Amino acid sequence: MADPYVIDARFYDAIHGDRRDDTGLWLSYAGRTDRPVLEVGCGTGRIALELARAGHTVVGIDASPAMLAIARQRAEDDVLDAEFIEGRVIDLALEEEHYGLALVPADVFLYCEDAQEQVATLGQLAKALQFNGLLAIDLPGPSLWLDGSANGQPILTFSGETADGARFDAWQVHEDDLAAQTRWLRVTYEQTSEDGLVRRWQSEHRLRYVYRFEIELLLSLAGLVLVDVYGDYDLGPLTNESERMILIVRRMQG
Repeated sequence: MADPYVIDARFYDAIHGDRRDDTGLWLSYAGRTDRPVLEVGCGTGRIALELARAGHTVVGIDASPAMLAIARQRAEDDVLDAEFIEGRVIDLALEEEHYGLALVPADVFLYCEDAQEQVATLGQLAKALQFNGLLAIDLPGPSLWLDGSANGQPILTFSGETADGARFDAWQVHEDDLAAQTRWLRVTYEQTSEDGLVRRWQSEHRLRYVYRFEIELLLSLAGLVLVDVYGDYDLGPLTNESERMILIVRRMQG
């Protein structure tokens, strides 16, 4: 299977590497357990390595070899206790009842192709959690949901430099299907050399969005139950204006 993030990995840390708005929350939840922490969709290790720096034993999972190569190198450079595994949750044999906290951050759950994969992923995570462990899922909130009115419109999402000083622009175009709850997303990375030559690299992704009460049903089918729902990383209430929908979940009793 081709790496869906082989292009994005070149630019990912330049765009997202300094993001810290969510890490405080995940550090807080990780501090409630002395068990290892599992991160699904760890990318280049932005969150996993912060948890490791705080003394937690961390396992990160990602389907992108290119992303994981960066995460592993960063962990080695900083001598951090973090293990990185290539694959999807549904294809891996995770150690059962092992983790005190599992994280599915930053829209990662939207990469589940359909309801079958959603339930299978949640079921695997339920089995991997210790009896009193928690699962945190970070999804788009109501104000960042699908928007068909912007279909086909190129949006400049970032202008900056890679670690080696190469300037680039990142553009996104999406096509939202509200009936199917899906977004097709194309990301274009554009660099212009001193002689005016423009080089472009593109990646494409398909996301499947979920409603709040839809995911509650998915959780119950996977043997999980919702404990809390929040609308931001400060644990404010979920409202129509919320940009995030953060779900805190545990295993069903019995």
